[in-house]
Amino acid sequence: MTIAVGVALSVTSCSGDSKESDGSKQLSTPTESTPESSKSSAPSDPQAADKRDVLTAYRSYWREQAKAYSKASVKDTDLDKYASADALGRAEGDVLSLQKAGVVTRGKPTSDPEVTRIDMDRQVPQATINDCIDVSKWISVNRKTGKTVPPPRGQLKRYTTTIEAEKWGKQWMMLKVTSKARTC
Repeated sequence: MTIAVGVALSVTSCSGDSKESDGSKQLSTPTESTPESSKSSAPSDPQAADKRDVLTAYRSYWREQAKAYSKASVKDTDLDKYASADALGRAEGDVLSLQKAGVVTRGKPTSDPEVTRIDMDRQVPQATINDCIDVSKWISVNRKTGKTVPPPRGQLKRYTTTIEAEKWGKQWMMLKVTSKARTC
């Protein structure tokens, strides 16, 4: 079962070798609340606050997802506060697969998200986030023995992902996550 040994559970279809360059930038963890990078919005960007809010919700989504994967349960997480539709369904499906396989995760992924599109003029505001997820320090372990479960052969350690989000009231919700089988 590939899902049992994959850390980036929603991207188990990703394969290939990761070729990382020495000039790669430092990634921030998706779970920490860091100021948004200058590439996300320049100081004169009129949507800077909205972009920051989207990224804050996205990082919270990842924090809750990592929490759920670390115990193979969504119980006592706020995952549904930050994700719905496809994004929530994928995370819950991954957790179910982890439960069945007797696997949990340790460590955390790192991330470099950027809001690439935001439309606040719609009745339901929308945003698109592009991210580079690094799962090299996010490992799967056997729940009973604590022994590391090797990742599937050829699984990417870094991959790109696109997230579609909508603002429901005051809360940004992650709706669709599309992982791409290519390194970043």
